[in-house]
Formats: sequence, C-alpha cells, structure tokens
Amino acid sequence: MTESFSALKDEFLTFTSEIIWCTVTTVDGQGRPRSRILHPIWEVIDERPVGWIFTANAGVKGAHLAANPQVAFSYWSPEQNVVLGEAATSWVDDVETKRHVWEMFTTAPPPLGYDLREFGLPGPESEGFTVLRLDPWRVQVLDAASFARGNFTPRTALLK
Repeated sequence: MTESFSALKDEFLTFTSEIIWCTVTTVDGQGRPRSRILHPIWEVIDERPVGWIFTANAGVKGAHLAANPQVAFSYWSPEQNVVLGEAATSWVDDVETKRHVWEMFTTAPPPLGYDLREFGLPGPESEGFTVLRLDPWRVQVLDAASFARGNFTPRTALLK
C-alpha cells in the first residue's frame, strides 16, 4: 500500500537517526552494483525527506555517480527496524547549503552528529568539505512491532 511521506515521516526520521549508518548502493557503467556504508543526516524540506552526506567526490563512488546519479539506500537495526529507499543524488556547491549541512553535523548529538574538524576540515568553506544530497523518490519503512505481528509488508511512500 502506498502512503504519503507525512504518514511515514516520524518513523523514517526516528529510525534513520537511531540506526545512523546506511548502506548506499551505486552502479557502474556496466550496471553492476557497488555498496558502501555512509552516514547521512536527514531533514524534511517542503514535506519531502532530504539526506546530506559528507563524503568524497572521487574514486569509484564519484565515477559511479557521475555516470548515474541514482542510488539505493538501506538501514537495518537488530530490532528489525528497516528503512529502504531510492534517491537521486547531487553534489552541493553553494556555500550557504554547505554551512547548513556543517551545522547539522556539528550540532546533532553524537553519535548522529560529530565534529567535522576531526577530518582536518577548518570549516564549511573548506575545499575538502564535499556534500552529497539525497532526494528520495521512494521510501519504505518496516517497524519491528509490525514485523512481530507478522506484517512483513513495508509501508511505502512514492515521492515523485
């Protein structure tokens, strides 16, 4: 059953901020997937989830995203709380947005937030502070309580 994102918003934000580490999958030019663990922070803008990741725009990940900016992402907890989704990505260039993302990471309580200066970055204007934006077009949430009741169908929101 498809629902509005607003119906899933609280669980989505709770689970992503509690689980923290996210598997993000890109694809190469031949359609082969590659997964890695990343650390997004999410917020809601205009009633849509937006994810922010401090990560390098280089190597395999950078090449994959240059060829195909679509990703799949997933969160899982041992309690069986699950968030799944697909998103379009874009690299952030404007300083105002980078300041906003810097603030989100440095003011969120640990372990979700952390001091980005530990990576040798003096501030959001630093050349090394590269930010990837996630704009999901589909998200799914499956909570442990539903799972325990035998409901194995995730709640889904399409965001196109």
